[in-house]
Amino acid sequence: MKNFLRSLRYLRPYRVRIAIAVLCVICIASLWAGGLGMMLPGAKILISDEGLHGWAYLSLVNDRMEAKLVGQKTPPGAAIEENGVVRQIDTVVNVVGLKKDGIAQKAGLLASDWIIGVNDGEGLQRLRDDLLIRHLAQLQQGQEVTLSVVRAGSNHPHTITLAMGEAKLASRALGKVAAWIPDPGPVYAKRFNMFLGLLVAVFVITILRGLFTFLQEYFVGTAIWQGIMDLRCDNYNAVLHLPTTFFSEKGVSDATSRFVSDTGELARGQNTLLGKTLVEPAKAVASIFIALYWSWKLTIIALIAGPPAYYFIRRFGKKMHRASKRALESWSSMLGVLAETLQGIRVVKAYTMEGRERKRFFQVNRQLLRQQNRMERLDAATSPTMESLGIVTAIVAAGAAGYLVFNYKMDRDVFLVWMAALFAMFDPVRKLAKVSMRFQASEAAAARIFELQDAPREVIRPLSQKLPRHTRSLEFRNVCYRYPSASVDAVRNVNLKILAGQTVAIVGPNGSGKTTLLSLVPRLLDATSGQVLIDGVDVMDVTLRSLRSQIGLVTQDTVLFHATIAENISYGLRRVDRQTVIEAAQKAFVHEFVQEMPDGYDTIVGEHGATLSGGQKQRISIARAILRDPAIMIFDEAMSQVDSDSEHRIHQAMEGFTKGRTTLVIAHRFATVLSADIIAVMQDGMLVDAGTHKQLLDRCRLYQHLYSTQFIDGGGVSAVRT
Repeated sequence: MKNFLRSLRYLRPYRVRIAIAVLCVICIASLWAGGLGMMLPGAKILISDEGLHGWAYLSLVNDRMEAKLVGQKTPPGAAIEENGVVRQIDTVVNVVGLKKDGIAQKAGLLASDWIIGVNDGEGLQRLRDDLLIRHLAQLQQGQEVTLSVVRAGSNHPHTITLAMGEAKLASRALGKVAAWIPDPGPVYAKRFNMFLGLLVAVFVITILRGLFTFLQEYFVGTAIWQGIMDLRCDNYNAVLHLPTTFFSEKGVSDATSRFVSDTGELARGQNTLLGKTLVEPAKAVASIFIALYWSWKLTIIALIAGPPAYYFIRRFGKKMHRASKRALESWSSMLGVLAETLQGIRVVKAYTMEGRERKRFFQVNRQLLRQQNRMERLDAATSPTMESLGIVTAIVAAGAAGYLVFNYKMDRDVFLVWMAALFAMFDPVRKLAKVSMRFQASEAAAARIFELQDAPREVIRPLSQKLPRHTRSLEFRNVCYRYPSASVDAVRNVNLKILAGQTVAIVGPNGSGKTTLLSLVPRLLDATSGQVLIDGVDVMDVTLRSLRSQIGLVTQDTVLFHATIAENISYGLRRVDRQTVIEAAQKAFVHEFVQEMPDGYDTIVGEHGATLSGGQKQRISIARAILRDPAIMIFDEAMSQVDSDSEHRIHQAMEGFTKGRTTLVIAHRFATVLSADIIAVMQDGMLVDAGTHKQLLDRCRLYQHLYSTQFIDGGGVSAVRT
């Protein structure tokens, strides 16, 4: 759970809200206990003959005499003989239990004795059981009382004198409540008003508990989503500083899934932690306290279900963690297929591949469904397992409690309340079992989320210096590069020195390492071995900002953002005036088609430049590079999507713009190659030869082959000769 716990630090700034939520949880638990506490008074009012007041009086008497007394009717014909006179008795106070070495036992009372009267200095009084109990309850602590007692097997009463002890706090509180409420007396029908008052109290408790529940869920929810927002921002910042190889290995859709579905799963886990995991244990603890109060021995018996429950929860949790991780990975795969299909929808339709794409989507969707079904199976099995375990334990405890009831060692009303508290205790535990499943799913999501933050970032050496503007040379010295998942180098032992202001065309067959080599200059990739030197300084020893700020990059795959044309051209620069943007656009022949648009430079190009043609997007990308005023220009087949007429005009503009700038060009068109000062020929990651067009034609067989197959057959020569 280390990753899930790690995510909780994002809640620290919102700890005031969490603190308020915790206070609400305490109030909810207290009200829950209060609601359970109302059950016994309700039972006394509705069921018990003694009623609420009789229960309060009896509780005080039992505490003060340290005995267990019960008011009851006598068997038919029960009588006592006193001074030769036989008298019938209808009710007595039966002694059913005594505390060892307690006040009553020391005074001489025995279990099964009948108390039939009291003599407190005003003569012997024969009282009905309820009146006798009330009379004893009204005696003060330390006050002596003489009891008239009939022992089992005898009908001759004798007297026992004892001093009343101190009642417990709960009994004293109950006595004060009873004193505050009018006593309905023995008339059962008069208890209705008391019952209505009890219902009103339950209603108030319910309303208050609902209010605190609302506040608790609101403050928890807002704190969690604020924390998730901060987490997403941190992850976004981490993603921006990851090396490009991370995305080539994991894929963009995988990173997207971690921002969307994984953070949602994590938020649900945090909500569960600060919601049910606080509320349900609090309710369980409140229920346990009430159950312990009425019978701690029976409650301990009920708690033996704890270890088996922990075993099952842990076992289910491990399986849930694995299933959740696989489900999140399947989410990532599904997003990848969906993104590929929608981005390439024109190709899908043109090649009538709807059926194949539908089948591919169905396969990844079915894989996701299998993992989700497994999660549901585990989740569904948790509650029945916990309920069965709880019921078995409750049955054992209830059997023991029943024995006590039928042997007069536990009041039947207390038994009912204890059973209610027991089941009230098991319900939160059952819900907490599902909470464990939620935590395991959230842990899997948190692990994937923090992989982004923990992934190695772009290397920044300590004490990196700021790179001055390039003025002398650009050199590749024994440069090698191998992709992380590859077994051979993509670039091998390349040595090439370029003077400032020179234009170098890099040619070679597909897969020869041209793009990889140029990616080492702005450190989109870092050389596995060797050095890339700018003015004699290793690019690994300079800050990324000072390096990349003086490099202009135009790639074959044009990247435009969902913004205006002006914003796309000025991307990477701050506070650029409109006239400067227009001048760069004119040099790249963007101005001519922008003028025809209703909103001009404020036209939104759409996602990935969807509203523009390939040539228009490429020209905007070139204008962006021009506006940057770089010392080094890199063109990675930048003219591949530009028509011949636009290419010829762009070449004319670039001839003036690239003067005094070091220019690296990857191209398959002869016009681009012929204008270079140096042509570097690559094959299988190695630099085969470098020189002018004439020199390479004379000595390099690979260049001769490229010239005859790509440049001449491609129509590039005629373009130059026009």
